[in-house]
Amino acid sequence: MRGKKELAVLFFIMTVLLFYIFSEKGGKTHYQLPEIAKLQEADISELRIRNRGGEIIITKDGGQWYVGTEKYPADKALVGAMLQDITGITLTALASESGSYAIYELDEDRRIDAEAYQGNSLMRKLAIGKPAPSFRHTFVMVGDDPRVFHAEGNFRGDFDRQVQDLREREVLAFSDEITEITLKKGGKEMKIVRAEPPPSADRTSKEDTEERPRSGATQWKTADGRPVNGEEVDQIVNTLSRLICDGFIEDRTKDDFHSPLFTATLKGSGTYSISLFEKEDKGYPAVSSGSDYPFLISEWKASKIMMDLSSMPGEGKEGESPH
Repeated sequence: MRGKKELAVLFFIMTVLLFYIFSEKGGKTHYQLPEIAKLQEADISELRIRNRGGEIIITKDGGQWYVGTEKYPADKALVGAMLQDITGITLTALASESGSYAIYELDEDRRIDAEAYQGNSLMRKLAIGKPAPSFRHTFVMVGDDPRVFHAEGNFRGDFDRQVQDLREREVLAFSDEITEITLKKGGKEMKIVRAEPPPSADRTSKEDTEERPRSGATQWKTADGRPVNGEEVDQIVNTLSRLICDGFIEDRTKDDFHSPLFTATLKGSGTYSISLFEKEDKGYPAVSSGSDYPFLISEWKASKIMMDLSSMPGEGKEGESPH
């Protein structure tokens, strides 16, 4: 009986060993992934991207990124995504060593070349193809290695952009409290100031104050003390506090724009302004104190900025400009 148990144990061990040997043989990796040197985003001072739109150069100067030969301020988030993709690339498997690249969109006509530099030194070079079928990996080539690898993540879209796409579109921003606004539209001008109203006379108890917390809220008034629609004024302030444009006008400068339809000037600890001009096909051309370049604002966004002064108190009297 004891002999049969020993044979059974021996047979089991042999079976496990044979399974291990054959599984190792069948699943053996016959290649070695290239070692990717560690690279920090702070090490990179320049990116060069080549795609169907040509070459895009993105450079860092004084901690700020600029894009194109004109050195437009670049979108920090978009540049940050490219830096993260390049410095943090992780190869997970070999996809091909046949030298056939078209199937991976790594042929010269369709691939995206990305190079990262520190000064004049090339730190990393990638050829970026299409996403893998799982959309969790991207086909890439690294350096001068002719093989195609799976890289972790779906990141081709981060590099498939043009100069216009990479420009910083925040054209006006402020965080300080606005205390005065001057609006000009259609030959009329109105100054609006922030005022804290005195406590209501009918507040006789703490409970009454807690029941009506908005009774002492900040209000907007004209310069001579007449109330205005506070919600409309707050809408202008909120919209302009972080204004993202819808595109830039590349064939003109700020000096080419005259006679605005509407101008808003806001004062807090600083002074901020925006002017909108006659509507064009793609929106309202505009200039602001927060951007060196003319830009476009959509009709929807413009409607949140251009208050109708004809409905404001004093229209045609104190609200009318001397022009």
